[in-house]
Amino acid sequence: MSSLESINEKKRVSTEAVDVSTDEDADVALRYLKNVHAEDVALGKDGTGEQVTNGEHQTYYGTHTLEPRLLRKVDCYILPFLCCTYFFMFLDKALLNYAATMGIKQHLKGNEFSNLGTIFSAAYIFAEPFVTYCIQRWPISKVMGTLITLWGIVLACHSACKSYASLMIVRVLLGMFESSSAVGCIAISGMYYTKSEQSARIGFWATQAGTGYIVGGLISFGFLHYHGTVFTSWQIMFLVVGLITVVFGIATFIYLPNNVTNAWFLTDTEKIEVLRHIKANQTGHENKKFKKHQLKELFLHDKFTYPMLLITACSQISTGAIGTFSVTITQTFGFDNYQSALLQLPIGTITAMIILITTQMLAYFGNFTLITTSMYIPAIIGCIVMLALPLSHKIGNLFALYLLYSGSCVITNIYIWNSCNTSGYSKRVYRNAITMIVYNVACIVAPQMFRASSYPRYVPAKIALLVTQCVCVPLQLYVGYLCRKENRARDKEQEGEQKSEAQFLDLTDIENRSFRYFY
Repeated sequence: MSSLESINEKKRVSTEAVDVSTDEDADVALRYLKNVHAEDVALGKDGTGEQVTNGEHQTYYGTHTLEPRLLRKVDCYILPFLCCTYFFMFLDKALLNYAATMGIKQHLKGNEFSNLGTIFSAAYIFAEPFVTYCIQRWPISKVMGTLITLWGIVLACHSACKSYASLMIVRVLLGMFESSSAVGCIAISGMYYTKSEQSARIGFWATQAGTGYIVGGLISFGFLHYHGTVFTSWQIMFLVVGLITVVFGIATFIYLPNNVTNAWFLTDTEKIEVLRHIKANQTGHENKKFKKHQLKELFLHDKFTYPMLLITACSQISTGAIGTFSVTITQTFGFDNYQSALLQLPIGTITAMIILITTQMLAYFGNFTLITTSMYIPAIIGCIVMLALPLSHKIGNLFALYLLYSGSCVITNIYIWNSCNTSGYSKRVYRNAITMIVYNVACIVAPQMFRASSYPRYVPAKIALLVTQCVCVPLQLYVGYLCRKENRARDKEQEGEQKSEAQFLDLTDIENRSFRYFY
């Protein structure tokens, strides 16, 4: 069957929702609504369908405003898990950066410290497809809870490592288990919130990257004053944070719901209200059947896949660089170990502010392309300043380093783009997976740019950062142009036609011609 025939067939199926409500191809929300005799919600016959105009196009979306009390209830039970997951993921991964000032390099030589950052990302890439399959195939709360607990155990095991080989082993295991974090958080966000709400909520939990910097800086500064005989300061730091992560992992396993349909804190009436609310996304809720044709579409027929992956790679070179070497770079400006640790605190504040401000702007204004493009400009300026100034200008170089975090924070916007612009559960979770794989490829490449031979200015690395941030600007504008062009083509295609309701049929954004892209 050709691609066009496949699309036409899916369009035909989308008008027969009642017939597929018992089929495993259908979304879990559709089956739940049938079981509680609320099929009208799934089929758009509940009075919520209306014509919506956003200035660029008109499309038939089921719209329903969730009662503020109920939205707050969802936030109170779901957001803390998402925030804590991302916080621990970022903190636990970044502890190696802070350990650089605490004596861990005494066990390393040459480029071995860079290799520890690289092997983490390599393991993350290796495990991502398998972890993503587990997230789709089995209850997401059980998968997430198990993997968080395991990575907490591995983090605590860092405290027993005193050789390069042993550190490489625990970094491999940590990377494998942490590969569940971002993909899982994005999937859960899409289950409970509309597109504008996802922008705000993803911003809330992604802000924990900044919180991680702040807490990590404070923890490392505090443990620098620890002088034990059994453990060194960096070993006790890994042990304590690892044990706390284990406790959170167990709580996730027990209390986090798998989806809206079995959310223990919602009544059946409230579950129906939430499902009615998220219909407008046109992205569905959850489907446990792995669908190969959706992956084929993602990699062979989706015009957005490779431009977005290229943006991810180029923008996140900066994340890989400063995520592992920010403390080391700060030391090259002439700051001592204690000062370098404390100077990571402003980085956390800056990161949190950038993510929070930009994601709230996306939630309220929705101009994804221009807002995201503007984030590359400060990073470009920062690269130029660090290349131009001698290391003796401590304050100027430090502020230039801080500017790089604007480009690094673009990954949050990419999470939002993936969640809002991808329909079909298999396609969506694997788009998130391949995004995280490319993200970690960037994190592999970036630390290797900081070679011992180019210390202390690291000029080749700074030039690479400048070039990659510059490339992101035209790429981002191009993706925005493609989205707008596709939306207008679908508007023209559907002029005078009855718009079909396909929210819970697990169709992809290409198959569902009523889908419109957020740009």
